[in-house]
Parts: sequence; structure tokens; C-alpha cells
Amino acid sequence: MNIAVLQVASTREKDANLESVKRLASRVKSSPDIVLTPEYLMLDPTGLGRDAIYDAAEDLEGRWSRELSKIAESLGSCLLGHLFLKTPSGRVANAAVLYSRDGGIIGVYRKTHLFDAYGYVESSFTEPGDELWEPIKACGASIGVAICYELRFPEIFRTQSLVGGVDIFLVPAAWYRGPGKEEALSVLSRARAQENTSYVAVASNAGANFVGRSMIIHPLGYTLAQAPPWEWVLEHEIDLREIERARKSLPVLEHVKPHLYRYLMKQG
Repeated sequence: MNIAVLQVASTREKDANLESVKRLASRVKSSPDIVLTPEYLMLDPTGLGRDAIYDAAEDLEGRWSRELSKIAESLGSCLLGHLFLKTPSGRVANAAVLYSRDGGIIGVYRKTHLFDAYGYVESSFTEPGDELWEPIKACGASIGVAICYELRFPEIFRTQSLVGGVDIFLVPAAWYRGPGKEEALSVLSRARAQENTSYVAVASNAGANFVGRSMIIHPLGYTLAQAPPWEWVLEHEIDLREIERARKSLPVLEHVKPHLYRYLMKQG
């Protein structure tokens, strides 16, 4: 199957960002089964107040969702978009939305683990979701989803793998720049792929505050394709048969022993 990542360089200007998405979509050369876009696609919230971010947010019937739906339909591809959705709390939901080839909404995931680290407080303007993405068989594969900072939580990926036998994890990210951050993005993405013997595709924002460097990772943890730090279209063909081969040689999912982890459930 073919994967395309639209590595958008988001700004604070919603209209300009939407035009960037459309421009990159027009550059796709393959016939992708899945198109992936970064976190903070609609808006780079860095330095903005809670009210400004909330005012920019929309709902699933809003303009941004409609436009992403049209892009999916025009490409004949499933598309994982990213939106800020309004919530009753006055904070936004950080949401990944999967659109079908005909533009319908297949599923919505609201980021559950928020980036309150390195001095950044995502929870100041974001309402966390209350459940993980449930793997969906669509677009030719079993799809798992996580968002950015959640790469640091292997439980998110392992849970989905055990529930749904995930073929590919789609990860929208806005990975902030900083010492060692680009390397951390690569290491964590490759680890999540190898420990679950699944493909991992990361769409990393290339805006001024972020590292870019989107990537597609093999189930055994090596990088198949990677984008530069600037706006880019990353396209790569993956072979789903590689998943079965990886799991025969590295049967980690068969070796998991949930009964030994029960104390974690008691703490939860």
C-alpha cells in the first residue's frame, strides 16, 4: 500500500495553513491508500492564549473538516487530518480525524496524554480525551492512532496492538525543536514500531517551532523514508507482508504476559 505524508509548516494563520495543505496534496504523485497530516495542522498555538486558540477551533461540521473531507475525496485516499475542536469546557480537543476515500468520517481520536513538559503546558488550553483510539480495519489495513507526545507512552501502542493487531500506527506530531529532540522523535518512533512489529508513520509539523523530519518506519524498527526539516511531501510504498515476516522472526506480541502486569491495573 502507498502512504503519503503532507509535512505542512503551520503558522498562526488558519487560511494560509489550509492553502498549504491543498498545495501539498496537489503535489502527491502516487495514488496513496492513506494520507497523513501533522498535529497543529490548523494552527500553531505556540505563545497564543487559551481564548485565541478556542476562538480558532471549529467542530466536525466546520470549514476545516469539510475541506479535509474534500481533499480525501479528490485524492481517492483515506486521510488522517488534525483539528482543534471546541468543547464545552472552554478548552479545545486536540483531535485526529480519519476520513474515508469518499470523504466520510471513519473515526475521531482526542489526544489523551497532553504535553505538559519542557515548560510547555498543553493542558492550559486542551481538554484531554478519555479513551484510546480503537484500531479500525479500513483503507486496506488495521490502523492505530496516537498523537505526538504519546510516542513517549508505549502502553498506548501496546494496548492497541493487543486489541486490534495493528498493521500501521498513524502519528500526527508537532515535535518542538530543542537539544536532542529530533533524535528523540526518531528513537521513540522506531521503538514503537519494533516493540509492536507494526509500521509507524509520523507526520511531523515543519513550522518554525517544530523539527519536521516526518518518517515511515518498518515493523523491525528501521527507517524506510524520512523528510527534511522543511515543508515536504513524503511518499513511500509499504508491503504489509513484511508485518507477518517480522512477527514470525520477532514474536513479541505472543510473548506478552498481561497477568504479570496486573498491579498496574490495581494502581489505575
